[in-house]
Amino acid sequence: MKQNKVFLDSSIIIAGLASKKGGSYEVLTLAELKIIIPCISENVVSEVFRNIQKKLPGSTPYFYTLFKKLPLKIIDPLDEDLARARKLINEKDALILAAAMSGKVDWLLSLDRHFLKTGLEGKVGFKFGTPGEFLHRLSGL
Repeated sequence: MKQNKVFLDSSIIIAGLASKKGGSYEVLTLAELKIIIPCISENVVSEVFRNIQKKLPGSTPYFYTLFKKLPLKIIDPLDEDLARARKLINEKDALILAAAMSGKVDWLLSLDRHFLKTGLEGKVGFKFGTPGEFLHRLSGL
């Protein structure tokens, strides 16, 4: 089976840290088992840390453990991908989209519905979805 490169939006990491149930946690487990190649950007790291400190302060130690355990590939968005992403989506999401484009990922996973309903899939060369949609497709059901 081909190892998918999967860009994880901050919402996936936060949800996976918050609960050991659900698709986000399962995606993080797949990353830990090296079944997928988990990709993030510096922007995702800072957003996760900021939200963990604010909303889940008791999870801060898990945040550090997560980043030590997972074989995360940190992608810096290329300038040309950032310029293209800014034409396709709002500024905040453009940073995420550009990093995924630069990383030549197979999937971008997010729980943010506004991000998922952009109609960009055919324009950027990778699929968008929730962890549940990704897991469903991965299992071939």
